[in-house]
Amino acid sequence: MIEVLQFLFATEKDQLLYLNQDTLVRELVTEYNFSEQEVRQALAWFAPIADECTTLEINPDSIRSLSNWEEQYLPKEVVTHILELASSKSISNVEREILFDRIGELFLEWPLVNDEASEILDGLVSHLQNYRPGLIKFDLPESPWYWAANCTIH
Repeated sequence: MIEVLQFLFATEKDQLLYLNQDTLVRELVTEYNFSEQEVRQALAWFAPIADECTTLEINPDSIRSLSNWEEQYLPKEVVTHILELASSKSISNVEREILFDRIGELFLEWPLVNDEASEILDGLVSHLQNYRPGLIKFDLPESPWYWAANCTIH
């Protein structure tokens, strides 16, 4: 599953999660030889993000402290990187919590080395900032999903 996530981020196919997941699964299985189980696990990992997770509200004046579990299982480099992104306002508090949740689940269920975690973390940050539902602006030309209707009658 880790390889599927790395591939999705490296090829920017993570943006396709919001279009037709069945087509994405078929493509990953037939063209890139991932197992369907690995692909389904990766999509399940993305589900909390893909299923509109923008309803989380965090007080901007709150201070984030790490849980015992996070201190024990998440590498210091990953925690430091997430907290630095949040303190520099590169990510929102909601994105910070999503990162802790999704990266935490990876470390809970799969053995990762720091390089793999960093690659997935960077890909997920990019995904959250560019493709997450609710943030996608269809009417702006600089949006990756821009479209305009041409109402010319011929």
